[in-house]
Amino acid sequence: MQPRTLALLVVILPLLASNGAYLLSAYEGFVPWCMPYIDGCTTISQAGRSGNTIFFYRAVVFTYSVLLILFWLYSTSWLDLLHGHTTKIARIIFWLGLAGSIALLIYIDFLGTTGEINHFMRRIGAMLYFTLTPLAQSLMLNQHYNILRKKPEVSIKPKVLQYQLIILLLMFIIGAISIFLAVTDNNTYEIENIVEWNFSLLLTLYFSGMIFIWKDYRHV
Repeated sequence: MQPRTLALLVVILPLLASNGAYLLSAYEGFVPWCMPYIDGCTTISQAGRSGNTIFFYRAVVFTYSVLLILFWLYSTSWLDLLHGHTTKIARIIFWLGLAGSIALLIYIDFLGTTGEINHFMRRIGAMLYFTLTPLAQSLMLNQHYNILRKKPEVSIKPKVLQYQLIILLLMFIIGAISIFLAVTDNNTYEIENIVEWNFSLLLTLYFSGMIFIWKDYRHV
């Protein structure tokens, strides 16, 4: 599988998983009809584990998690290619991305199960995925900016990097607002859900920039 195709899949699959799961669960009557990104009427997990939707959600998220591991492996090779040699930062990005992907696998493996330990595993899996993946994305963006300054001839469009920077800034703002509301005890069930849906969307949209960055990249 070539990198550009892989980047396309890691955008499509999580969008299909969350939005498809919500539509299926709402259709079956397990969650209310709403605009979850605006209304926050349900969590992604609740939509994903309801009724028969869990089989669809698990299959798509599991596939996405495995492909995400491959994505970070390709990213390492890509950065080494741009630098012209193996770099420590590329390995750090890979291990952060790998850990985040494995955390997502843990989350999906325990989804739909009961018990305090299983609940803890789901929460820790989701927390690590939503923490380590944006960190890997931020470091990768920083590397692209550094490489572009040193080698302006590389096929990386500054506008794509600006797009990814805006995505990361929005994620940071959403996270900061969420923490502020939690600390000031102004958080609600709906607000938490709105944060979850939109943060997840932004995390996925970051990868769409790689479709353009990897337009001519071929992995041998």
